[in-house]
Amino acid sequence: MMTDMKKAGFPDRAPWALCALLLGVLATGCEPECVDQFDCARLGSPGVDKRYVCESNQCVPRDIPSTPVPDGGTSADAGTDAGTDAGTDAGTDAGTDAGTDAGITCASAPHDAKLGTLQLQAGFTAAESAPLPAGIGAIAPLTRSATPALYGLNSDESIYALGTWPNIVASTTPLYPIVAPADQGTTRFLSGFLASDGVRVTAGYTLADVSGKLAIYDTSSPGASTYVSSTGNYSVVGVEGAFLINSLNIEGVSGRTPAIYALKTGSTPFQGTTLATFPAAARFSGYNALASNGIAAFGYAEGYNNYLHAVAPATYTAALSAGTSVNLTGADTPEFFKSDDVLGASGFGAGVAILRGFYDGENYSARPRSIVRVPLTLTGSGNTAVVVGTAEPVLDVADSCTRVVLTAPLGEDLLLGVQDKNGRRLVRLQLRTQ
Repeated sequence: MMTDMKKAGFPDRAPWALCALLLGVLATGCEPECVDQFDCARLGSPGVDKRYVCESNQCVPRDIPSTPVPDGGTSADAGTDAGTDAGTDAGTDAGTDAGTDAGITCASAPHDAKLGTLQLQAGFTAAESAPLPAGIGAIAPLTRSATPALYGLNSDESIYALGTWPNIVASTTPLYPIVAPADQGTTRFLSGFLASDGVRVTAGYTLADVSGKLAIYDTSSPGASTYVSSTGNYSVVGVEGAFLINSLNIEGVSGRTPAIYALKTGSTPFQGTTLATFPAAARFSGYNALASNGIAAFGYAEGYNNYLHAVAPATYTAALSAGTSVNLTGADTPEFFKSDDVLGASGFGAGVAILRGFYDGENYSARPRSIVRVPLTLTGSGNTAVVVGTAEPVLDVADSCTRVVLTAPLGEDLLLGVQDKNGRRLVRLQLRTQ
């Protein structure tokens, strides 16, 4: 989450490395009590030799069996042990992680060729995989063709071309520096996102005084690439003709307020507007995502919780055209997720995949523990309303032998960045066909 005070001292390691400590457990009045094994951890222990487990979306006490589980402990710690991993990084590690996790040696533990020790849940399948080049901490596909071109955000603060999926190549030629020449040599924090509007890709950074910029690389006309001021830019998604920016400001708009800002890229010079306003209590920026049916997730934070609201494409495109803003407290912009353990959000088909875990402030790193997906469907007159489906578990991080290093949408699917003793790779997750 972004406030008027940047998290000074946090290294630019990953999208979630800039998160404050406002991150932990699903907690809403009308949502299921739990959707995976980690949700019940907040309840603590129900008694000696017992633990809470998630059954039928409810946390219920159960006896602790003595049967060992893959992380080397008993099932009592299967949902609460974060392992010995120091967290994910922005891709600077080659990814051998052959250490010891809760009593087992990762080098000798069984690893699936694609998912390592990650546990994929029913309803999803792992399709093809491809190597993830060292140094890449975020990716953005241009999905206008059957063979999407991929671009990557490298730890050397540059944008790179990565070939087309699944033929990933480790390019050695940076396309465009993220940091503008005037800000080179200053203290800065990479925001960690990479997004595309179908033609351009953008990444951002923030300076110590909270001012910042978006680097916008034009893949069709590199000479038209440019920088745009964006105070406290935190997360971005792209739609045709615009970037939707979760920040405190965008060039051309006065003031400094957490909101969703739009940068219209259909003509030059680019035009900035306020696209969506948060509830009055919201004081922090949050996460954006875009489902394949065009539904946008706009997020903010207050207290210890991240909130995500769903906005139909008819709603935000009308606001883009008219230069007006959407109020996220409206009936057609439902809150579909609320939790203090959100580390990121990505489109996953007609829904949003939410990366959950916790932030390790001591080690300046995030520890992803699971991914859940919330289906989102258009309905109503003019498809301006959104129906929110039941959150469904996608995968669990069973131990620290395999790390989740990034997520990104790819058409109807989700690209998952994985790192373990077998290296770094991207795995394409799909909804299992019935």
